[in-house]
Amino acid sequence: MSDSETVFREEAAEHLENLEQALLCLDATPDDAEQINIAFRAMHTIKGSSGMVGFDHLSEFTHHLETLFERVRSGRLGLTAEIINLVLECKDQIDGLLRSPMPESGQIESSLALVGRLQQFTEGPNPVAAQQTNTDSGDQSAGSGCYSILVRPSESAFTDGMDVLPLIRELQGLGACGLSLRLAGAPEDPELCALELQVLIITDAGENALRDVFLFVCEDWQIDLHPLSPDAFRHNLDRLSAAGWLTDDNARALHALVPAAAPDRPQASDQQALRPTSAEQTSNASRVVESELSIKVPQRKLDALMDQVGELVILQARLDQLAISREDESIGELAEELDRLSNNLRETTFDIRMLPIGSTFGRFRRLVRDLSRELGKNVALETAGAGTELDKVVLDKLADPLVHLLRNSLDHGIEMPETRLAAGKPEKGTIRLEAAHEQGRIIIRISDDGAGLDVARILEKARKNGLVPEDVTPDTDAIYNLIFEPGFSTAARVSDVSGRGVGMDVVRTSIESLQGRVQLQSEPGEGTVITISLPMTLAIIDGLMVAVSGERFVIPLSVVDECIETRASESSRENGSRLVKHRDGLVPSLRLREWFAVAGQQPDIEQTVIVHVDKERFGITVDEVIGHSQTVIKSLGRLYRDAEGVMGATILGNGGIAMILDVAELIDDINSTAV
Repeated sequence: MSDSETVFREEAAEHLENLEQALLCLDATPDDAEQINIAFRAMHTIKGSSGMVGFDHLSEFTHHLETLFERVRSGRLGLTAEIINLVLECKDQIDGLLRSPMPESGQIESSLALVGRLQQFTEGPNPVAAQQTNTDSGDQSAGSGCYSILVRPSESAFTDGMDVLPLIRELQGLGACGLSLRLAGAPEDPELCALELQVLIITDAGENALRDVFLFVCEDWQIDLHPLSPDAFRHNLDRLSAAGWLTDDNARALHALVPAAAPDRPQASDQQALRPTSAEQTSNASRVVESELSIKVPQRKLDALMDQVGELVILQARLDQLAISREDESIGELAEELDRLSNNLRETTFDIRMLPIGSTFGRFRRLVRDLSRELGKNVALETAGAGTELDKVVLDKLADPLVHLLRNSLDHGIEMPETRLAAGKPEKGTIRLEAAHEQGRIIIRISDDGAGLDVARILEKARKNGLVPEDVTPDTDAIYNLIFEPGFSTAARVSDVSGRGVGMDVVRTSIESLQGRVQLQSEPGEGTVITISLPMTLAIIDGLMVAVSGERFVIPLSVVDECIETRASESSRENGSRLVKHRDGLVPSLRLREWFAVAGQQPDIEQTVIVHVDKERFGITVDEVIGHSQTVIKSLGRLYRDAEGVMGATILGNGGIAMILDVAELIDDINSTAV
């Protein structure tokens, strides 16, 4: 795949996302001029750029969409739910067409069917009064205007696979054109592009429509566009014709179309039209510098950068160890400086990898809209905390669990409209999706105002599946957690939405693979709340290094509250758990030596690290607390992957290995085995 195709696909995906979000907004407010323009520009850009990189079928297909929204923009066609549904289907079709410049026969047939449905709106009678209004703010299209456009492609245009002909065809579709294509120089390398295109055009489309033609190339190519007075336009026509760049017939045809009166807009001289001044070039460059530039970087490069930062952190730990062992002040100073630089580099790399969760929230609006209509329900999706940032790796793996949870809320949680009305609820149900930072972790909550979980039905199904003995009745929370068991489902029938018993099991497995936790609360008749707690990153964390008989362990610093001294004489149960005094109460504690069966002499005075998970406090008793440590998380091999209470390992400065504790899993294991 060429670089130009890769860039095109990436940018087209962004435009499609903008198109979908605009359509979902228009579903509620069909007269929103701003959203109409966003949708139009998305389709216009995809149409122009797809033709330039050889996606001719996609360019032709998107042209029909652009025509439809041009009628909407001009006020000649009113948006309806039927049109929005059709455009959403077309958006899905474009998703498929982006995969290859040469679509399969089935895709072509689908495109033709959709084009036929589009033409019912683009070629039929206008359902809205044809009063021409321009909704594009800042557009200057009062009558025919004269413009000069100088286009200089980048030197790499040929090797990038760019084609200037689609731009020429699009300009010709906007008005009467005079075109002059010439060489701006003689490059030594024949693969370098030295073309220069001079366009004189008369159009009533407006300046913004002309600039939209060059949206895909405006950052790399030089585009100088100027409105001209009628006299300046005629003068430029005569100069190009005399130089042999325009045919006499072309020049005469354009002369006949020049408006008699000058439009009310700033005019440029004939010299400015044919060549930009150095002052204008400087001004254009300064505008680029003033705006914050951004670049796209493949994720594999970010992952490689994070790996290198991790190796740097390990090297810094080795240098610290060397400075301590040799008691050398000069090495110690170097270690401190490296520590400062590695910390700054780590934070900068984290910032690069962090993305707002709103980029994931946005895709769920379409899911809720389509699925609620399929189920015959009236459901609104509310979101909060869209600006909350987390690691892109975590964000990508979070999408599927959230889809399962939303589908379950729609299918099992929200009642049918008539049922809600009979229960005294609003006909429209609400699902709320929110995110926030809490105590160094990401908290995501999915809540609905539906019927809540049916405890009796869940217990009956669990007993039928052999998950709960007939003579045992678990507490309510334990019954709720049964829905996370593999193969469990309370659906009366299997459908495309639910009933196969894989959704909630997948959710828990996916969240736990991210070192996260999922909790469930429900009130019958009032709704359900599912809370997901996740680390902000899976690469490098701040940890508290502890030791047991020379064996090192790391406790994530985000869950540590304080450290206290305890006596070894306090006995433990068989599973290593006990109670320790903490302030004015008792806190359950786990002796790490006994839990992992670490050999060695137990000290008389031990250290207990008080940690928290959600609102629950717990103690982890060790021989020694060593101190703060930047911890690079390394995955465990298959032999140790199922080790309870361990989320990974890290490499120490002396080359040894320290296990990173999964505090939440330790607490769950102790609670489940407590007598």
